[in-house]
Amino acid sequence: MNGSKVVTKALQHFLDSCSRILGDHYHFIASSEGKELVTIAKESASSVDMIVGIGGDGTINEIINGILQSETPVLPVLAIIPCGTGNDLYQSSFFQTFQYNLFLDALSNPQYILSDVGKMVTEHETRYFMNVADIGFGGSVVLSLSEFRQKYGPRFSYGLAILKTFIGFKRPHVSLTAGHFSYTGELLLAAACNGSIFGNGLHIHPGASISDGKLNMTILAKVSLLDYLLNVLKVKRGKRIKHPEAHYFESNTLTLTASEELHAETDGEYIQGKSFEISIIPQRLKILSY
Repeated sequence: MNGSKVVTKALQHFLDSCSRILGDHYHFIASSEGKELVTIAKESASSVDMIVGIGGDGTINEIINGILQSETPVLPVLAIIPCGTGNDLYQSSFFQTFQYNLFLDALSNPQYILSDVGKMVTEHETRYFMNVADIGFGGSVVLSLSEFRQKYGPRFSYGLAILKTFIGFKRPHVSLTAGHFSYTGELLLAAACNGSIFGNGLHIHPGASISDGKLNMTILAKVSLLDYLLNVLKVKRGKRIKHPEAHYFESNTLTLTASEELHAETDGEYIQGKSFEISIIPQRLKILSY
């Protein structure tokens, strides 16, 4: 769990229940520094049967990267307790509304979803993701998001960050190839979607599933602020944008290059680079279902 999160009475009661039910098999860790959860998950992966992530998309992304960096032959099960700003990964996983009692029941009689994992490689680093990786606009939004969270809280942060980014965003010139699709020109965003929802409830690729062994691509090329405002309610409702510069298709790989550093993000975690290679690892993680 990210140590900056407020532990509510309900969450504390749940943690006490876990301690009582699991006894010596249970250990709670609150992270205190950025990216610390990557190290914690990496060091723990070979010695535990399950890692429970309490937080939002960024917290879970750190844990996923730690687990996969461990290279242990048998990976631990990942369980998710949504406790973040957007919780888009949780929604994309088609779970029901979270209830602590159902989660405790699942610990006694566990069932699993086999989840695919996306992999993004830049010239700087390798990053894994379970929901959405976005090159372009989404990465720029992430840069503004932390500032707005501190000033206005989580409720309005995403909307403000999106509007601020649109006003100052200059579409970079890129070359990309994904399956049978190729494009060279200005780009708003290229999203590789293992799940369907990002950006606090925006259906970036309706119908994408984390467990079908496929990546789905959403490419928005020359899309303006007006185009976005005219379509945002449709996207919130799970509808595709009908626009000549909007492309939806399936491809398990994407290659993108640019002459300048581009902003990007994986499940809300910022990353940058001039070249990107995205692929999928089918059914790589067991996710606790409840």
